Amino acid sequence: MPFSVAIITYNEEKNLPKTLKAVKDIADEIIVVDSYSTDKTVEIAKNFGAKVFVEEWKGYRDQKNSALK
Repeated sequence: MPFSVAIITYNEEKNLPKTLKAVKDIADEIIVVDSYSTDKTVEIAKNFGAKVFVEEWKGYRDQKNSALK
């Protein structure tokens, strides 16, 4: 059964590598929904092979739901 990990981010350059390393070997797909970070968050996510979507912050629940679509 495929396993996907969905992560919402905003300026998580310092934390994201550790998170992605923790899931990269167990996830079939990593989805990152970013809220227009101004650091290297998006670049880091792409380097790990994540599918990255950038959109305005809509609130925690709605942002997580975007990742599931």
